[in-house]
Amino acid sequence: MISRQVGLLLLLVGSLGLGIAMGEVFHRLFLSTIPPAALSGFSRGSAHVIHIVYGAGAGVVMFLWAILASALAPMFGTRKAAAPSSKD
Repeated sequence: MISRQVGLLLLLVGSLGLGIAMGEVFHRLFLSTIPPAALSGFSRGSAHVIHIVYGAGAGVVMFLWAILASALAPMFGTRKAAAPSSKD
């Protein structure tokens, strides 16, 4: 039971880390496309916070999709045919 909790915790941390990294990438993309003269200090700072929050939200969604996929995986697995027993 404890290994399952550790696995879920690692999945959550990994998903959040990936989501926040995505937010950072998109924030850098945002800064590279908008001219610096068009941004104030407030809009630059708030855009960074918003990108991080949306990235964390994406990480939570990835975590939930992974949980859903692992819960539904046994339904789609291959089933082994019962081999006839050859007891003579």
